[in-house]
Amino acid sequence: NYINHYAFSPFIYLFIYLFIYLFIFNLMIGGVAVREAPDSMFYTLPANGSNISAVLDVEARDAKRVQVAIVLTTMVGIIQIALGLLRFGFVAIYLTEPLVRGFTTAASVHVVISQLKYLLGVKTQRFSGPLSAIYSVKAVFSDITSANITTLILGLACIVFLYGVKDINERFKKKLPVPIPGEIIVVIVSTGVSYGLSLSEGHKVDVVGKIPTGLLPPAAPEFSLLPNLVTDSFAVAIVGFSMGISLAKIFALKHGYSVDGNQELIALGLCNFVSSFFKTFAITCSMSRSLVQESTGGKTQIAGLLASLVVLLVVVAIGFVFQPLPQTALAAIIMVNLLGMFKQFRDIPTLWKTSKIELAIWFVAFVASVLLGLDYGLLVAIAFAILTVIYRTQSPKSAILGHVPGTGMYCDLEEYEEAVEYEGIKIFHSNSSIYFANCDLYVNALKKKTGVNPEHLQAALKARKKQKEKVNYNHASPSKICKQGVTSEIVSNNHLMEEQRNCQSGEVHSVSDSEQSVFLKPPGDVTSIILDWTPVNFIDTVGAKAIKQVMKEYAAVDVQVVIAGCSSKYYDDSTREVLNFFMNTDLVFPTVHDAVLHCQHSHPAAAPGIQMTREETIPSP
Repeated sequence: NYINHYAFSPFIYLFIYLFIYLFIFNLMIGGVAVREAPDSMFYTLPANGSNISAVLDVEARDAKRVQVAIVLTTMVGIIQIALGLLRFGFVAIYLTEPLVRGFTTAASVHVVISQLKYLLGVKTQRFSGPLSAIYSVKAVFSDITSANITTLILGLACIVFLYGVKDINERFKKKLPVPIPGEIIVVIVSTGVSYGLSLSEGHKVDVVGKIPTGLLPPAAPEFSLLPNLVTDSFAVAIVGFSMGISLAKIFALKHGYSVDGNQELIALGLCNFVSSFFKTFAITCSMSRSLVQESTGGKTQIAGLLASLVVLLVVVAIGFVFQPLPQTALAAIIMVNLLGMFKQFRDIPTLWKTSKIELAIWFVAFVASVLLGLDYGLLVAIAFAILTVIYRTQSPKSAILGHVPGTGMYCDLEEYEEAVEYEGIKIFHSNSSIYFANCDLYVNALKKKTGVNPEHLQAALKARKKQKEKVNYNHASPSKICKQGVTSEIVSNNHLMEEQRNCQSGEVHSVSDSEQSVFLKPPGDVTSIILDWTPVNFIDTVGAKAIKQVMKEYAAVDVQVVIAGCSSKYYDDSTREVLNFFMNTDLVFPTVHDAVLHCQHSHPAAAPGIQMTREETIPSP
């Protein structure tokens, strides 16, 4: 938190935080460069043909890697501009907070692992791709016996000092006029010690080394490298945009303005594309430097212009000052500043109590990013977040609603004791939209919750008719029944009640076809079912056809199905497919209350004693 209190110029924080959060993004670019230009491609034999082993041509290797990074940057810029023009910024809505926090925690793990070899002074191969984190840790600890003791001592001293300064700043932040700039002290002191004691030459301590000065003339990238970089370009473009839009949302929420994801994409794309001709690599935001700039009052592009001028000054004039800076000191700065990121592991118990699905998103984003790498990990996390949305729509909560006496409210009967159900009316509520992926689940839940399954009723009707036909066939004479008639038969979901007859002696007559028809009555005298569509956001044609079919099935067993709370937008669009079958009947009502009144007037005997009128008012709170 103390970073927000800094009031230093851009010149100071430029060198300190350049290596921290941007390392997350730069790690991906560096991995691509190492893969396309590995050391094995640049070993050359001495020209004199002696038995000396092959020598690594460092300059040729670095030049090749620079070209790879430049071409990658060009392609990233083109992709981001194209995605912005195609309105791809909507993907930002899937970058939920659990996903971003799980991803950044995994990125912190990658950064710490990448800094272990610099902290220990171990020379190891650089890995990229899936499982690179595991391979890197294995390589470091396999060669830990060759660690440079001087490098390790210097790195640990920097870590202890920085952690102590952080603790002091946190404890006494209200008393300190400005926080103690521990990172600046480490950079200055370690650079001076390294230069004074010649740590690079005398103790083999790795230092930053030569920093090129001056500006390079613009040049066209080597597009011959492009075919191997297309997939990586998409990953870097999306990851860079994801990081940028995530940080933009933080400041937008803090200062009360909105962020256009498509505009951000086009801006990043233009920066990457144009700058790639000046031999730069892909960019994204820096959380730490953005926080510092925001805390110092920077609000416009002028602040960015001043920082750019400082960068220009360093590149042109004073870069050589930082050549003796030990890499272990930089590793210590990065590791200590990432401690706050690891506090995000505290999200796990909180999410376990509040939302298991969000915990799954956090966990998948973290594990996938650690094991598969940041590029593929982020793509997997976004895909999983989208799948959770589909899962939520396919497992909605459904309920039967009841009326709360004295109000106009309709609540879940299982959750509210005061809610009462109208006799003969079932109000079905499901908190999801109806489309091809869940329409069958919606219909099944409807039949289960209401307890009225028209398929079972139809099967019972056919069985009853077949039984009558068998009885008629077994009798030689025409069937006779009582003059008084046949009482109504009640057919349940699984069986029929026995027909009761009360015949007067000897008085019979022939039964007509209409008299042999069976009258079916649903269980519990259900005459109407109301579909509460208040939470429904959309319904596609497949869902509309499913609702149409279920309305037909219920109509066949004398159960009326009506719709309540349907938005006029969906009534005009997809719902018309449902209503075309019942054009002469009013089936859609603005509220559940209106639908209940309609059902009561259609079947006056359905709910004796608890009839409501349209004029019934809702008591004020």
